[in-house]
Amino acid sequence: MQGTKIRLLAGGLLMMAAVGYAQADALQPDPAWQQGTLANGLQWQVLATPQRPSDRIEVRLLINTGSLAENTQQSGFSYVIPRIALTQSGGLKVAQARSLWQQGIDPQRPLPPVIVSYDATQFNLSLPNSRSDLLKASLAWLANSMGQLAITPETVDHALKSEDMVATLPVDTKEGWWRYRLKGSALLGHDPAEPLKTPVDAEEIHDFYQKWYTPDAMTLIVVGNLDARAVAEQIDKTFGELKGNRETPMPVPTLSPLRAEAVSIMTHAVRQDRLAIMWDTPWLPIRESAALQRYWRADLAREALFWHLQQTLNKNNVKDIGLGFDCRVLYLRAQCAINIESPHDKLNGNLGIVARELARVRDGGLPEEEFQLLLTRKHLELQKLFATYARTDTGILMGQRLRSLQNQVVDIAPEQYQRLRQNFLNDLKPGMINQELRQQLNQEMALILLQPTGEPEFNMQALQASWDAIVKPAAARQEGTATPPSQ
Repeated sequence: MQGTKIRLLAGGLLMMAAVGYAQADALQPDPAWQQGTLANGLQWQVLATPQRPSDRIEVRLLINTGSLAENTQQSGFSYVIPRIALTQSGGLKVAQARSLWQQGIDPQRPLPPVIVSYDATQFNLSLPNSRSDLLKASLAWLANSMGQLAITPETVDHALKSEDMVATLPVDTKEGWWRYRLKGSALLGHDPAEPLKTPVDAEEIHDFYQKWYTPDAMTLIVVGNLDARAVAEQIDKTFGELKGNRETPMPVPTLSPLRAEAVSIMTHAVRQDRLAIMWDTPWLPIRESAALQRYWRADLAREALFWHLQQTLNKNNVKDIGLGFDCRVLYLRAQCAINIESPHDKLNGNLGIVARELARVRDGGLPEEEFQLLLTRKHLELQKLFATYARTDTGILMGQRLRSLQNQVVDIAPEQYQRLRQNFLNDLKPGMINQELRQQLNQEMALILLQPTGEPEFNMQALQASWDAIVKPAAARQEGTATPPSQ
């Protein structure tokens, strides 16, 4: 094979309903995270990591506002406000502000200073360890930018002429697959990368800033080797003076269910054909133990499926095919894809290889020995839990926290995780995994083909027919092609 990869993020599918789990225990938030809410509504969370003394200190400020808050005349406001902020010293001396941002980006894993999406604006700072002065300066800069940003015709013009350091999520909002995924959603008309309409009215931008940049819509997160109590006091002192209250709720971004159809999309994002066998379901928060166990069952089933497919391709010495697996939560939809990278002329045949194996697993389940290997691997991983946690750097810890907040998942302590996970693995049986696989593989799936721009368009009807001939039962195929009675 050309290569395989797997990405199973915190955001898998909860395939079963909550009915019948009334005895579930509520998950307890990790007490290592210190958190609170200021009198003005700003929420803060701090995690001290003395086990990682050399790691950088990660700072994130989340504001619950983005392009969905804009009307047609306000397009680009949510993007330009951070641009304006990055051109100002935020109450610091100019040299001090410049030094802050020069040192506030991790050279190993650089993040844009600000990321704007449909419903959120995120400021990112990564500071050298043992620099309490920089942490203090970063909090002062953020607080000043959230409450005292100077928005005038001159500052707007200066920002538009300065280097643009603001990014969007997704990075390319115009990319073909993303635009296709937005069909049927309100997000389609609220592009976070939309440019400002001209002439630019600075007063209207200022009004937007005051309406949406309110402390009760902000969450500050700090992770690093620090004194959590001192940082909490500094947050209270620095952000406690911010004024304003959100009078209009932020619209909740949602995606429509993915349509089970075969489509080809031309894009610059790939260099050879990439076919995604894709499905999605509504995302459900994880706040109690039964929901967590359902997520774990579905997650292990997907992982077992991926490794089974990989081993099958290796055993059969299949060439010219790259296999990947990707699961994520996108605006209240839990979406998974089996990705096949293939030469154009071998795509239909390679899809057939994967489809036949998926149908075999759906109907017959996984071999017993594969289940036992999976279980053994997971027990070994659990035994190394605390050693793994000690090696997890502050950047990853911050990323996990942000995903938990975004996906409404209670971030539990390692001790509770170990106890629940051990009980889960002890009770796990092959039939449970195979039942999950049947549920997942019996869903209607979409065939999404990304093709390099300029390549001849693939015959997606033929690809769909090949897929249906393998994975759909004969009765279902006949029903789908039956001729309706004459009128």
